[in-house]
Amino acid sequence: MTHLRFAVVLSCVVLTFLNLALDVSFIRDIRTVLARRDRPLSFYSFVDGDVPERMPLMNARPEVLLSVEESVRFTVSNPEAYDEWLWTSTLYDAGHVHLGPTGRLFSVALTHELHCLRSLRRLLDAEHTPAGSLKAHAEHCLSMLRQQFLCAADTTLEPGSVMNRNFTLERFVGERRCADVAAFYDTMLWHWEDFESSRSVGR
Repeated sequence: MTHLRFAVVLSCVVLTFLNLALDVSFIRDIRTVLARRDRPLSFYSFVDGDVPERMPLMNARPEVLLSVEESVRFTVSNPEAYDEWLWTSTLYDAGHVHLGPTGRLFSVALTHELHCLRSLRRLLDAEHTPAGSLKAHAEHCLSMLRQQFLCAADTTLEPGSVMNRNFTLERFVGERRCADVAAFYDTMLWHWEDFESSRSVGR
């Protein structure tokens, strides 16, 4: 009888400790998730360094699937290339966003990167080798894009025979799980319209 009672008590003690360990682990996980969540913009004063690290996206899905494939639209020198690449920019705001009660101006990394790609495309299409400020800007863009690629290192496996493929016939490369870029463009437009309406009220 005492052995049975001891076994029951021991089981209860073990279960209690397991329950406590699970509770502590659960609380730690919740804190980690909450720490990763973007704070609302109203949390920041936008004075000096009291600004968010990233622009929170409105109604963004956690991730979206992107089909990676060759495109005849985003070329270097086709007649429509300039217009197609221009569609990667944001409307009205030149890639900038005004945030906070005073409408503090920020550049967003994604729009900066896309600006660099458009600039490099124009340089590739030019008849002359870039020099002076054009060369310096190209070097800045290459350096920034290199760092961005390293920051968002994509370790997706791709076919090993990339240079031997006929990209006209074999356009599809695969799928990637990506950030919700449509939500980014929607958020940028919303902030621009909000900034413009606040300016018109203040006039």
